[in-house]
Amino acid sequence: MHFSLTLLFLSILARSRAQSSVCRSPLISPVDFVAEQYDYIIIGGGTAGLTVAARLSENPDLSIGVLEAGYLHIPDANVSTPAYDSNLIFNPEYDWMMSTVPQPNTANRSIPQPRGKLMGGSSAINNMAWTRATIPEYAAWDTLNNHSGDWNWDGLLPYFLKSEHRQQNPVPGLPGFMPTYYTNGFLGPVDTAPNAVYSGIVSPFVAALNQLGVPTRYDAMSGNTSGVWNSLLAIDRDNGTRVDSSTAYYCPNAGRPNLRVLSGAQGTRILFQTEEGGLRATGVTFTSNGSNYAVNATQEVLLSAGTFNTPQLLELSGIGNATVLKEVGIDALIDLPGVGENLQEQVFIISDFELNGGFTTFDNLSDPAFAAEQMEIYNSTGGGWLAATSAALAFLPHSSVLDGLSSASLLNYFDASVAQNATPLARAQYEIQRSWISEGQIPDVEIIQLPAGTLNATAGQNYMTLMSGLMHPVSRGSVHINSSNPLAPPRIIGNYLTADYDVQVLLEAIRLNSKIATSPPLSADVALQVAPPLELQSDSDLINFMRETFGVGDHVIGTAAMASKELGGVVDHTLIVYGTLNLRVIDASIFPLQLATHPQATVFAIAEKASDMIKLAYQGQ
Repeated sequence: MHFSLTLLFLSILARSRAQSSVCRSPLISPVDFVAEQYDYIIIGGGTAGLTVAARLSENPDLSIGVLEAGYLHIPDANVSTPAYDSNLIFNPEYDWMMSTVPQPNTANRSIPQPRGKLMGGSSAINNMAWTRATIPEYAAWDTLNNHSGDWNWDGLLPYFLKSEHRQQNPVPGLPGFMPTYYTNGFLGPVDTAPNAVYSGIVSPFVAALNQLGVPTRYDAMSGNTSGVWNSLLAIDRDNGTRVDSSTAYYCPNAGRPNLRVLSGAQGTRILFQTEEGGLRATGVTFTSNGSNYAVNATQEVLLSAGTFNTPQLLELSGIGNATVLKEVGIDALIDLPGVGENLQEQVFIISDFELNGGFTTFDNLSDPAFAAEQMEIYNSTGGGWLAATSAALAFLPHSSVLDGLSSASLLNYFDASVAQNATPLARAQYEIQRSWISEGQIPDVEIIQLPAGTLNATAGQNYMTLMSGLMHPVSRGSVHINSSNPLAPPRIIGNYLTADYDVQVLLEAIRLNSKIATSPPLSADVALQVAPPLELQSDSDLINFMRETFGVGDHVIGTAAMASKELGGVVDHTLIVYGTLNLRVIDASIFPLQLATHPQATVFAIAEKASDMIKLAYQGQ
């Protein structure tokens, strides 16, 4: 969300609520950190890394060390207050500040790629949506792994439940309330709940979609997400604060003597020794406060640095495409061409609508008096608009999106967009994606209703933004090092909107946004369409608008793909990097194929599942 400087100022004044509870600070001294002996070293104290650290440290006989480049932000109102999430991205205090290489298909723009650089990682800077994908999408993961490891719905569901704690719905009766709400997820540390405050524009939006044939989905966490529904959010409704991996997994366990976290420490290389059967990871070098250090691990090294930093660190350590490594003077220890490839991101286009009078939206937070009133409510009760975020989502199969384009034509666009020189992994992915289009059951477009303006908003007005995203793009990008300097950012080539299929689906989606806004009963509440400007009617004009204004969902995945070796995967079904004996990757980079969902709940589930794998391997020694 994007609000005025008033909100930023008030965030400084607001006291942080639940996060003001005691949370032990990580170690500050790298000398103290390396003086200890560790069984497991985890690189990255983000969504997955802190989850795994907490679970492994349940065994008092194991010693766990975590290296995190950022810092613990507790208390910090910018992080803990849901409505302040726009203060976190594009801010170097919290964000890695990465962006793509400009390309013609992005109107020569460099596209920002927010990634959390703090304890909690991207779970501490995201929009807090807590969702799952469909059963067939997880089945595709299983297929790409030769049905090994139970990477399917049934294999992941126990870990979804293990990570999640459902709180009572604070506002029963709104569209999207799930009858199965109290029987599906109570076990875990991540508090989730629907919003407690909604704009009056939410119900007309839902009703307009219903009128267009899109059903309200009451059980969207059950593996069928098609329809419009009310998203769960990783927010503790008892006090109105964000829940991330630092608050859910680190803080309750920070006092364990066998768990040590060093913040302000960036991993620079993984150390190996050669053994029969492959390379054994023995430790990690890192930099802290301008000095270099090394720390050893007797059992495993666990890489949880995220979709950009994980392949970067693999390449810096000599694992990757030998040609890429040679260009920067690094000898390849393992020639693994899939490292850094298969980058997939969800592109979102925006339609803005000015509303008639009578609505309260997040735009009101730009009014100093309203913002101060809401801050007082928040500080005293943990409620109000500062404890809210966008929650109305619609996941649509093509049958609900296509208007001027037939399904057969869409398949023709898809076939023409698939690269003839695609890798074996991409060919296998495209076969799955084509079947989804042909069968017409799997959602491929998400619409997020944001009760706020985003483009050309005028102070004092209220707006509704419809953000429509392509869930399963054909376009594939990459991320690689372009220097042997471990502190230099990697080179990200997004290739967004390079495939005609991607462009055509989003063209249909942007036209659908206008159709929704002009459908009753929502049409009675919409004063005018602000963006795209109404004079843009031709396909070419709208496509140019999309290229000039699109953003990404911050759901980037796939650069260390979990897939069979024959397909060109980077890690196997146990998440061990091919060619190594004990180096695992545990983060969103292992997603072999994009999912129609917000990924954080899946990342938590992967981390829970990986923790059990690691425990089992240790017990089997």
